[in-house]
Amino acid sequence: MFNFLHGERTRVQLALITVQLGYGVYYVLTKAAMSGGVNRFVFAVYRDAIALCLLGPLAFFSERNIRTPLTVPIGLLILALGFMGIFLQQTLFLAGLAYTNTAFAAAMQNAIPVFTFMIAVVCKFEVIRLNKPDGMAKVVGICSAVAGAFTMCLYKGQTLFGTDSSSEQEQAFEVVAKTGAEGWLVSTLLSYGVDYWQMGALCLVANCVCMGIYTNLQIPALKRFPAPVSLSASSIFVGSMCLLITGLSSVSQASDWILHSPGTIVSVVYAGAVASGLNFSLQTWANQRGGPVLVAAYIPLQTVFSAVLGVVILNDPLYLGSVIGAVLILIGLYLVIWGQRLHRLSKERDCLATPFEGVEEDLKAPLLQNQGEESTYGTIRR
Repeated sequence: MFNFLHGERTRVQLALITVQLGYGVYYVLTKAAMSGGVNRFVFAVYRDAIALCLLGPLAFFSERNIRTPLTVPIGLLILALGFMGIFLQQTLFLAGLAYTNTAFAAAMQNAIPVFTFMIAVVCKFEVIRLNKPDGMAKVVGICSAVAGAFTMCLYKGQTLFGTDSSSEQEQAFEVVAKTGAEGWLVSTLLSYGVDYWQMGALCLVANCVCMGIYTNLQIPALKRFPAPVSLSASSIFVGSMCLLITGLSSVSQASDWILHSPGTIVSVVYAGAVASGLNFSLQTWANQRGGPVLVAAYIPLQTVFSAVLGVVILNDPLYLGSVIGAVLILIGLYLVIWGQRLHRLSKERDCLATPFEGVEEDLKAPLLQNQGEESTYGTIRR
């Protein structure tokens, strides 16, 4: 009955679908928890603590033979990874989710591979060949994704699904006050006419940029410290310490650190165990067997899962601007993936052609010049 699961490609695809469904549920549970009054720093600290409890022992026992000694450059890279990829990325994402909704936040995550590629080009990790089809595809894809991100930030449009409450700004302010997201920056942006939705969109764009920087910083880090699970666990530890310090300084009431409702506890445990623990393991396993292009191709599924679950469970509205921006980002994502595939195939063809560069010259000037020359193997005739 389950013979179709015996194929490795099928198992990889099922794993990637499970990962995106897991993220879709994570967005809905996190939005519900923060709407219930959970401080975002408290939520992030508990999530990272649970993830550390899972990844710490795994890293210690599975990578004890491949970890290199901790040096100053490696330590600085781990600090940068923890600050950018854990602390800033999670803080901006949770703030953006509080100001917008699950479908919007999930749709914006599709821009992460494109921003990652843009930063890789700047850092000379990737190359754009403007005179080749793969280079043009990458450029058009980047422009499309950036245009989609700006569309989602600046244009909301009419409501397609869900309920758009007339008091949405007041509800957003209430959520902000509950989750401790109010501050001088928020007040300054509000004074310049930026509403909460646009503020959330900007936070999500910044979250994507931070994730792109985090992904590219992993390249030099893994060259010096070739233990991916240990590197991730160390980064989470640094980020969780930054979150803990920020949370202790901004959360004045000790009661805010206590999770009262069962739903909130489930959300936090799910975020740490599934969104950080299980999904990390499944993505790493799928990346080893299917490659990064296949992993990136499944990212848009989390938008679909989040939109459906958000509308059904939370009655979140889905706006026309979000759909238009998401479509532009998806077009950009697949153009960049297609361009990378073309570039990889071109490099493979060049590698295959290299050993035979001298064949044509050998045919023009053969080693055996005289017809009918006697050799050890007999007479050679042409």
